[in-house]
Amino acid sequence: MSNTLDQILAIIRSVMDDKQKLNRILEFLEEEIFIEEKFKEIEIPEKFKPCIAEIAVSIDAGLVCFFNPETLAIDAYPRDLLHEVDLFEDDPEEVKKNLSELYGWDDVKVLDWLIFIEFTPPDSHESFRIMEAFAERLKNADKLKNKLIDALNNHKPFANFKNIIDNSDHRQDWFDFKFRWLENNVATQLMEELENFQCEAFEKI
Repeated sequence: MSNTLDQILAIIRSVMDDKQKLNRILEFLEEEIFIEEKFKEIEIPEKFKPCIAEIAVSIDAGLVCFFNPETLAIDAYPRDLLHEVDLFEDDPEEVKKNLSELYGWDDVKVLDWLIFIEFTPPDSHESFRIMEAFAERLKNADKLKNKLIDALNNHKPFANFKNIIDNSDHRQDWFDFKFRWLENNVATQLMEELENFQCEAFEKI
């Protein structure tokens, strides 16, 4: 490993005075190494894999997802509405009654679960980072990269980014990239939460 690292550093040292070549090295590292490292496959028990995409789709749509790791059931509700009501603040039966009367929610499954994992939509900071990462991975020669970076660094970055990407040839690439990012986050959180559940179970023995 040290020999490989020495070879990499030797290449970098040999072009230290050539800005263009250094930028090419940086571009390669960002596109082929950094971003792919973000999306490296996470080892997940087979039974959970079908749930990852469903949760990712839901949080991308602005829903808060509750996942039962025992039954694999998923319950999801609009984030904005959950700001108005605390599902776990009062007596579960009273909460069910209120939700049924106010919103017509007659089957709030999560209130009957003993354990669950909560997945929330990305906040504005995370959403910005996803857009920024997508722009960074585009090739320097692509005019779209500069347009997106300019949009993110100016007024109304979210609206301007959307307008530019919707009128480009990379619209589907953007959707695929964002979905992979969300799936990766869901998988990472799932494995961390499962590990916590296991630790708590062992402590009770």
